[in-house]
Amino acid sequence: METHVKRSIRHCLEMIAPFEASERQKEEGQLQFYRFMVSIYEGMYENPEEYLVFPAPYEEYISKREQRQAGAAKEKEHTSDPKESMLRNAFQQAIQFYTSYFLCLGSKCIGLDESSGALVIEKEKYLDVLEEMRDIYESKYNEGRYEVLAKLGIQNEERENKIYIVHKECRRAMEGLLYLAKAPYGRYRRMNFYRLDYKNAYLESPTVEDICKTLPEESSQIVQKLEEAIAGMKIKTKIKPLRGIVSDFKWKVEYIYKKKNVCGFYADRDYFMLCIHFNHFQNITDFATALQEENEDLFQWFKKQFPERLCSCQSNRKVYFGDEPRRICGLSNRAEIVSPCEEDVENALYVLKKYRNI
Repeated sequence: METHVKRSIRHCLEMIAPFEASERQKEEGQLQFYRFMVSIYEGMYENPEEYLVFPAPYEEYISKREQRQAGAAKEKEHTSDPKESMLRNAFQQAIQFYTSYFLCLGSKCIGLDESSGALVIEKEKYLDVLEEMRDIYESKYNEGRYEVLAKLGIQNEERENKIYIVHKECRRAMEGLLYLAKAPYGRYRRMNFYRLDYKNAYLESPTVEDICKTLPEESSQIVQKLEEAIAGMKIKTKIKPLRGIVSDFKWKVEYIYKKKNVCGFYADRDYFMLCIHFNHFQNITDFATALQEENEDLFQWFKKQFPERLCSCQSNRKVYFGDEPRRICGLSNRAEIVSPCEEDVENALYVLKKYRNI
């Protein structure tokens, strides 16, 4: 059975962009670094402990928690589990350690040594990198992680108060690293590095088409239908950058019309949620009333798409589906259609078009 750690590693592999070099003359170096990083994730998936990523602490805690909660009523409220969060962050940071290390190196380096292809960084800056990498959970394993990189071919050599870093076989790999790391600072820069996205590294944003390349065919088809449904509107597409590519992080896309969210989706290879935004909780009640008068079956479907939240936070709001009250999150005010089938998509698009008069 796949552990949470392995699922997170697999998610990293699935979220990596298909390889597309930025330029033909730079293709070899970019491809070498791309293949090297993919090989790290592939090796890590097969044997996480070898890469100093440890599944056991999280698995054991989750198993015990599930045993304690067996038979208990599920609460429809926001809950937090600090220990679960800490254990999850620990293994996710360990998974991303190698990519984060290379990004940090590339950001602080001087450049490349033309004769050897090595990445050159001043020793003082290199020590800053090592210090920055200590700012994670379980940093006590960092020395072992650097040894892993050495076994995989990364060589460090100090000369004249500078550190030269190169892959002993892939001599142009650091060229590919540097291209991503030296991209202009922006909201997508870190995401593009994690995803090895050479095509978009220097562009303002990836496109929805780029996202669809990482999704299953059925999810891509839903996105296409959604975009076709709103094609007549002057829509602005907003893509939320990923802070990481481990399994907690999903694509988030919002379609905005006249500065208001109209619809959107959250997605990765294992998950898809289509959202229809109503912008204010009263709009949900009003639309539900109109929908019930028009089509009882569609109304019954509609009210199932709003998860109930029984939390006591200030944003909690009460809406009505006919005579039935329900408390929802007033920060979102949206229908959430999770793992939609073909009928769900048709219903959702009908509701969207009717509510937005398109």
